[in-house]
Amino acid sequence: MKVFNNILTKLVASIEGIENEQDMLIRLIIAVAVLIVLIVFRKQISRFIVMLLNKSIARKSPNAQKALRESLTRPLSVFISILALFISTEIIAPTGEIRNAALLVCKLGLILFLSWFGVNLINSDFSFFLKDDTSKSRKTAVKFISNILKVTIVIIALLLVLEQFGISASKIFAALGIGGVAVAFACKDAVENMLSGFIIIFNKPFEVDDCIELEGTVGTVEDITIRTTKLRAVDGSQKIYPNTVMANAAITNWSKMNKRAFSEKLTINYSHSSDEVEKFCGDIKAIILSNENVISDDVRVNFTEYGAHSLDIELFFYVKTVKISEYLKVKNDINIAIKQYAQDSGMDFAFESKTIYFADELQIKK
Repeated sequence: MKVFNNILTKLVASIEGIENEQDMLIRLIIAVAVLIVLIVFRKQISRFIVMLLNKSIARKSPNAQKALRESLTRPLSVFISILALFISTEIIAPTGEIRNAALLVCKLGLILFLSWFGVNLINSDFSFFLKDDTSKSRKTAVKFISNILKVTIVIIALLLVLEQFGISASKIFAALGIGGVAVAFACKDAVENMLSGFIIIFNKPFEVDDCIELEGTVGTVEDITIRTTKLRAVDGSQKIYPNTVMANAAITNWSKMNKRAFSEKLTINYSHSSDEVEKFCGDIKAIILSNENVISDDVRVNFTEYGAHSLDIELFFYVKTVKISEYLKVKNDINIAIKQYAQDSGMDFAFESKTIYFADELQIKK
């Protein structure tokens, strides 16, 4: 109890406007009560505020309500905790150094809250910004611009934080002016990549969700950021390329196709007659045409070559889908059907082999 009284005495002496220990004790009790209530109920308070905002601002759009709820709830909850600390300090010490320190923490918390909320809102579901029928090109542009906005928010937040510590933005820019050449040289690659990103967005050689091939790698474009383009390869790995590489490289965009070609060679034994070969070609064509995903206008099944070890039959047709997974499914179904037909009809597929003939019959000793 004596220790507590000593603490109260020191607080009374250090804080202006406090006349006695009893006054200090009352302020402490109120401050602690406010702090506990706000921290304990911070989540409920933040949800209530979000609910009011949803009713007044985003009531006509469920997507906007979802974006606002997911973006605002957690940052607001953290800011309420910081605000609770400031209010408690304000009750105890409305003037003096303690109050100034608490005010600084509150300002930093406000900067954190606003920047966190801004980044979350940009990262939220794009249906808040875009209609459901939005084209891939617009979606790609929005994602790219959102990356620029996030970087801008972070830079502004850092400048505001520095301002709170007495470092003005004008001094920073003046320092950059002095070392402008060095900064420009250091940022050369970053600027080139950003400009290349704009070229990709507006020229549209590829877009987000497109399947492309670059330097022997086939994959789906996941994101186009300020500096890089992210590609998800067929094997599941993520490839990250600078935008300058993507803007200057020769790229095959498989998603720009409206159909995908299927080409295959079947090899059958020389032992089969011409009638069997002709019937085999006709039946294989019928199998291909029976698949609903095959474009029937140009299906070719031709006996094309006398190979070194086989009679070669070329298959060529187009598949309606351009997605690699659906294309492979069609290819699998047709190959299984051909294998089953060959097995049922007695047609033998050929493989590389050698037959050795002897001029004289060998005598085999037993």
